Amino acid sequence: MNKRIEYWFDYVSPYAYLTTQVIEELAAKYGYEIDWKPVLLGVVFKTTNSSPLTMRPPIMASYHKHDMERSARYAEIPFTLPEPFPINTQNTARVCLWMKEVAPSRVGEFTRAVTKAYFSGPAGMNDIAWLAEFVSAMGLDGEAAAAACKDEKYKAQLAAACEEAVSKGVFGAPWMIVEGEPFWGNDRLPQLEKWLATGGF
Repeated sequence: MNKRIEYWFDYVSPYAYLTTQVIEELAAKYGYEIDWKPVLLGVVFKTTNSSPLTMRPPIMASYHKHDMERSARYAEIPFTLPEPFPINTQNTARVCLWMKEVAPSRVGEFTRAVTKAYFSGPAGMNDIAWLAEFVSAMGLDGEAAAAACKDEKYKAQLAAACEEAVSKGVFGAPWMIVEGEPFWGNDRLPQLEKWLATGGF
């Protein structure tokens, strides 16, 4: 089995969206696999006493919105900040956890496509009916995916994931951990790649 990168992300994070589009390909280049770890930043923020970047004081929020758009242009990835923003993503995260069990090889495909739909929208991400239709279009069981959104099993898994994230020091997304080394943010991808290529520095 290939070595793994823990990839902590929230489907609503613009910077995680940019990372999501390339992280699996980057990992494979160096013989790594992605362990997809959906988390709810709202829960994490309550623990860390933080807040979404677009809800910071106006001077900061304005910069972050500008930087998100510029970062997307730099990466040549389509981006439009959705309205309303941010939204809850617990249903999307639970579908991800379900898919990790029933179709683990499709999780990256699902995550890339869902976030791309949302950030180039409009798209009903987190809406159960929308998710069911999306999963069905992938050739998977949309009804089962919808059921997963209300399943206590996946609710508990997501709650446990949020607790685990905080216990590992995660306070934002995207957050990558490789062999115990944490990297926070889309702008740390060059450092992550050098780490993967060299085994550390």
